[in-house]
Amino acid sequence: MNKNEVISYIENVSLVLIALSLLTLPLFFLTNTTDIFVFPKQLLLTLVTALLLILWGIKMVAEKKITVRSNPFNLPVFLFGVITLVSSILSPNMFDSLLQSVPVLFVLFLFFIMVNTINNRNYFNIALSALALGGVLSALLSILYYLKIYVLPIPAIQNQYFNPFGSPIQQIAYFLPILVLSSIYVIRKYRKAEFKEITSDYSSMILVVSSIVLIIGILMTLFKTFTLPQKPIVLPMMTGFQVALASIAQNTGRMILSLLFGSGYGTFLSDFTRFKSPAFNLQQNLWNLDFSFSSSYFFELLATTGLLGALSFIFIIIRVVKTRLYPVSPLFVAMIVSFILAFLIPYSFTLVFLLFVLLAFHASYLYLEDDKRVFNISISLIALRDGLFNVSEEGHQERASRRTNAVILPVLALLVIIAATGFVAFYSVRYVMADTKFATSLQQASLNNGQQTYDLQREAIDPTSLTSFPYKSDYYRVFSQVNLALANSVINNLPKGSSPSAQTQQTVVGLMQQSINSARIAASISPLTYTNWENLGGIYRSLIGVGQNAEQFAIASLTQAIALDPADPRLYIERGGIYYQLAQLAQQQNNTQLEGQLLDQAQSDFQLATQYKADYANAYYNLGHTLEMKGDYQNALLQYQIVQQLVKDNKQSSEQIKKEIQAVQAKVSNPNSTNNQAQSGTQTQANGQNQLQVNEPSPTFPPQQNQVKLPPPPQNTDLPNKPASGSAK
Repeated sequence: MNKNEVISYIENVSLVLIALSLLTLPLFFLTNTTDIFVFPKQLLLTLVTALLLILWGIKMVAEKKITVRSNPFNLPVFLFGVITLVSSILSPNMFDSLLQSVPVLFVLFLFFIMVNTINNRNYFNIALSALALGGVLSALLSILYYLKIYVLPIPAIQNQYFNPFGSPIQQIAYFLPILVLSSIYVIRKYRKAEFKEITSDYSSMILVVSSIVLIIGILMTLFKTFTLPQKPIVLPMMTGFQVALASIAQNTGRMILSLLFGSGYGTFLSDFTRFKSPAFNLQQNLWNLDFSFSSSYFFELLATTGLLGALSFIFIIIRVVKTRLYPVSPLFVAMIVSFILAFLIPYSFTLVFLLFVLLAFHASYLYLEDDKRVFNISISLIALRDGLFNVSEEGHQERASRRTNAVILPVLALLVIIAATGFVAFYSVRYVMADTKFATSLQQASLNNGQQTYDLQREAIDPTSLTSFPYKSDYYRVFSQVNLALANSVINNLPKGSSPSAQTQQTVVGLMQQSINSARIAASISPLTYTNWENLGGIYRSLIGVGQNAEQFAIASLTQAIALDPADPRLYIERGGIYYQLAQLAQQQNNTQLEGQLLDQAQSDFQLATQYKADYANAYYNLGHTLEMKGDYQNALLQYQIVQQLVKDNKQSSEQIKKEIQAVQAKVSNPNSTNNQAQSGTQTQANGQNQLQVNEPSPTFPPQQNQVKLPPPPQNTDLPNKPASGSAK
């Protein structure tokens, strides 16, 4: 083939890949990964875009020059990508952030490839039809599943409420811009043509059918949303706004970095837990939930990429508004709809993909309409005496045409592309292989086989293996719990009254140490994720009496978790529970002074829990038990009476607290009673609001005379250093 044939072949292959990605991405999901909806889409887009970049590099080598299509969106998109990447690199939770930002960067690369590939109206129509068809097929799939017509032979998704987006809100938001695009096109064509002309026009009929299917899909999804057993939950708009402002203005540890670059793209969860107001606990159905997405994409950008990220996004919008044509194109209206939705709802990866794909179509449309703001620029390497580089607009290359192009510059660009995409592809493959192992370990068949679960998870995080991904804290946190559960299982399976053998003791100690080490690694990888510190504190607590300094390390870890989620009353109850547990041990040792100090600290934490959430029955319940153990029966009775009022609608809890009130009233009447030990309650309700239970570790291990040496919690200077106690504001 000659040069022109090679270039034409590359362009055709690139178009096919673009069309296939636009068609399949909204439909694509995997059931053998931990996240069956978003992660597979990120993986597909990243790998396809990497291949498109390599093809573009080969095309440059064939042309012996670099041709880039200049358009009004290149600069704002470039700035958005750079700020997103910088925010991730500067984030304390860098690995978590990069896992979310790298796929977005490849969305931006796809924008670049589409703008430079779509050269004619035929290419434009094929790609746009693929986008519309992808939305239509996903709508059709959801409709069929709601009608219980399960067209895919996958048992895991045979559910009436299934959709390939994983969220009805995200699905509707994906359909709306495509519906606007197709509907406006059909309406305009209907005004200019007779009905017979429309019905005979194949492309027009496709758009008509697409619009009808999308409308049905949106209405069906709305109906399903209202009939779902559990309605989709979105963070209230005011809370999202408050968290965004607080995260860039109140992060005292890194004020300037947070103001400019935020906490790191994709790390909104840490912003939410650190900066949510204590007033959020008044939200009865939301207070005990964690939110990984803000109430809108713009508020999330403000929190996670700072002022620069939010301004770069606004810069893109301003450029779009300035490039509107008259009459206004359907693509422009669809883009405006997508931008409006970005200020109203949270955006998943799929919606970010759609937004920049529409932007690429808009830039291509301007090029096809001969807009002077869109033109090709050629960069070539020329003779040294002529200046080495030549940058010129196509059509104005009289001088450049007299020079001989050198292939070295495109070859260098291709090598850079291959190196960068190869690096990302290598870690992407490792990530997906590790994730599939981890997902398998969490399936019921593996959970029934502790050894299999252990082996699969260990393989997924083994840093020496090329099929592992040791950069995700969630893997280590879960693995730490598996090790602890296995150690507990070994202990519980020993015959009563028997002593464990030396080998059994070695196995248990090894599992305990591996549990601690995995939990510590999780906290080191994602130091701003409070659940990692809560998990670490819980493991240390389980080893009190077994490991050296376990109680000190448990309190230190829980204190750090509280610094990262200071408004969560449950964390104060957990730390107060440690003090209460230690006070019980001190009582058994007849150490009255230490017992009193520990009970004072437990009381302080339980009181903080009641201040942060004044209607939290379990906080008053634990406070009452602490006061009862101190011998302050009158105030203990007062706390129990508050509990009784809060759980009056729960029969089992009401009966439980009624008995305990009667017991304390007897102690008030007879203060010389020898039964001064508070009685532990039992769990009565799973939602945590009216659950009456004295906070205890789970699991627990029998005390050991020769205690195991435990490593301390990891130290990180980037962590916030908030007071461990104080009153709620």
